[in-house]
Amino acid sequence: MTTESPSPIIHVQTENSGFNAGIILTETNYDTWSQIIEMQIAGREKLDYIIGDSPQPDAKDPYYSKWYAENQKIKGWLLTSMTPEIMKRYLRLRTAHEIWSALAKAFYDGSDETQIFALNQRAFSIRQSSRSLPTYYGELVEIFQELDYRDKVKMRDPEDIIMYKAAVDKLRIHIFLNGLDAEFEQVRGEILRMDPSLDLECTYAYIRREANRRILLTSDLTTSDSVAMLARRNTPPVRHSGSMVTSRSFDIGNKQASSSRYCTHCGDTGHSKSRCYDLIGYPEWWDPSKAPKRKVKTSPTTSSVSTAIAEMSSPNTNATALHISSESPG
Repeated sequence: MTTESPSPIIHVQTENSGFNAGIILTETNYDTWSQIIEMQIAGREKLDYIIGDSPQPDAKDPYYSKWYAENQKIKGWLLTSMTPEIMKRYLRLRTAHEIWSALAKAFYDGSDETQIFALNQRAFSIRQSSRSLPTYYGELVEIFQELDYRDKVKMRDPEDIIMYKAAVDKLRIHIFLNGLDAEFEQVRGEILRMDPSLDLECTYAYIRREANRRILLTSDLTTSDSVAMLARRNTPPVRHSGSMVTSRSFDIGNKQASSSRYCTHCGDTGHSKSRCYDLIGYPEWWDPSKAPKRKVKTSPTTSSVSTAIAEMSSPNTNATALHISSESPG
C-alpha cells in the first residue's frame, strides 16, 4: 500500500498584503499620513480611486467587477493604515473616495493662513543652538516643505514663477544663515557677498564643508597636543645641585658651559650665584638627601684664629700662644 505524501501548503500573497505605507494614521499626524499615502497609491497608479476620477459604474456594466475589486483593495490600503479606533469610523463607507474625503473633513485643522503663520513663526525663531548642522537644517527643510504644500499662490507667466521662487529661496537662505551658531559668522559673510548667490541646498553644502573642515582641524590640534604632552612626560628633568635642566638634549649640549659656572656663595659648580637655591629658595621637588655634600673650606688664617680662641678659653692659656697662633703664613 502506497502512502501519498501530504500536499504542500501554498501561501497566496495578494497585492494588498504587500502594501505598507510605513505610517499609521493617528489623531495628530493626518498631514504627514495623507501625503505619504497619496504617494504610495499614486505609485501603484490607483490615485483616481481616492480623488474621485474613477466613479462607480453601473452594476450591469462589464467594467463593474474590475472596478469593485480595485475599490475594495484600495479601501483595504486606507483602513489598514489607521489605528483601530479611527478605522471603525470609516469601515462602512462604500468607496475609497468616500473614505478619503471624510478624512479630509474630519482632520481639517482650520484656515491654511493660520497654519502658514505658525510655520513661518517657527522658521524665523528656530536656532541651531549647538546642535549638529544636519539636525538644524533638516528641521528647517521640514518647515519649508510644509509651507510649499500650503502655498496657494498661482502664476501663469513662467518668468514670474521663476522670480517668485527665487525670492522665496533667498528669504529661506537668510533664515538658515541667521539661525547658525556664532562660529559660522565669517563663512556667513562670505556667502552673503557671493555673486551670483547660492541657492539653499548649495548654501547648506558650503556651510557643511566648513563645519567638516573645523572638525578635522580640531582633531589634528588635539592629536598634536597629546603627542607633545606625552613626549614631555617621557622626558624626565635633569637635576643638578643648584639648578635644573628640563631636557637631556639641552643638558648635553650645554654640559661644557654649565660645568664652567661657579657659585661664589656656596662654592658649587654648575650654576652661578644668581641661580643658587640657597639664595632664591629651593623648589618643591628638591630632595636634600640627594644633594652633594659640600666640602667646608677653611683658610689657614681662620683655622689658626679658631684654635687660638679655643686655647684662650682654657685657664692655662698664655699670651705667647695667642701671639704665635695668630701669625699664619700668607
